[in-house]
Amino acid sequence: MITRFGIAPLTGPFVDDYRLIKAAEEAGFESGWTNDGSINGYVRLAAYASQTARMKFGTGAAIQPLRNIVTHVAAARDLSEMSNGRVILGIGSGVKGQLNQFFGIYGDQAEHPAPRIREFITLYKLMMSPANTGPVHFEGRFFRLSAGRARPPKQPVPIFVAAVNTHMLHVTGDLADGLIGHPINSYEYLKDVLVPTIEDRLAAAGRSRADFDMSGYVLTSINEDRELAKRDVAISLGFYLSPRAFDCIFDASGWDEEKVTVRQAFRTGNLENLATAVTERMLDSCCLYGTADEVKEKINRFDGLLDQVILYSPGHLVPNERQYANFHRIVDTFRQ
Repeated sequence: MITRFGIAPLTGPFVDDYRLIKAAEEAGFESGWTNDGSINGYVRLAAYASQTARMKFGTGAAIQPLRNIVTHVAAARDLSEMSNGRVILGIGSGVKGQLNQFFGIYGDQAEHPAPRIREFITLYKLMMSPANTGPVHFEGRFFRLSAGRARPPKQPVPIFVAAVNTHMLHVTGDLADGLIGHPINSYEYLKDVLVPTIEDRLAAAGRSRADFDMSGYVLTSINEDRELAKRDVAISLGFYLSPRAFDCIFDASGWDEEKVTVRQAFRTGNLENLATAVTERMLDSCCLYGTADEVKEKINRFDGLLDQVILYSPGHLVPNERQYANFHRIVDTFRQ
């Protein structure tokens, strides 16, 4: 039975997200997550941490190339001290097209995501180690420091990785403290690919599964109007699945026909077309939608796969008012 819940207001107005985080802590949620890129995830975590007492907070995920390694380390250290050890650094490699077009990042920092994140985690741990009292010297393929300053926090800051494809799952199982699963991960992909891959890598590295946190986003829409709930998750799921980088999920799930249909709908430029292109078997595998009682029953299919379910309200073509009404229904439904 799933008993650990997170909430993920990723890109909305600060005031709405802040109110939601406060409500989630009062309802007994374990964690709150924010995003990066269109908002500053570290700034939001600082605000949340300063006004809460118990909840853990994580970036889900901070885009690694947007800041240099020293800035990531400094932010993690300050947030840890501010929150009394309640912060998680969730890191993502960024997608090449997004990094090029939206952020003007090219070269090695936009390429080779798995080896780049592997090296980032190695250097992050070196700089955050209590054993380091002097300058940090590091000569790698993607990162070079001749006299980096190590200032580890009083309490360790775990690092989670946003991982989908095999090479990034290997990095996560080898080095990270946890996983941030993408909301497109299907039940079949989790069961047959993601979880076994992580467990194999943990074992090979001599690491315990008990010391690793398998967390994952799940698109969730709770509404007495079941068709509206279905429409909202379908559009967001179709949007996220549109890049070919996620063929691994289509293929592991046996969605050969859906792969063609969903991408044809996406290419029309009208996201409403995704509502009919995304099939019920896709939705039932990846998402939670329907009435509160239906969603509470469906969530247990993730038992044994995810240690923590991070509930995430669909936002594509969903008015802000409806999105946050859904978020608050999620909080009420999974109140501890």
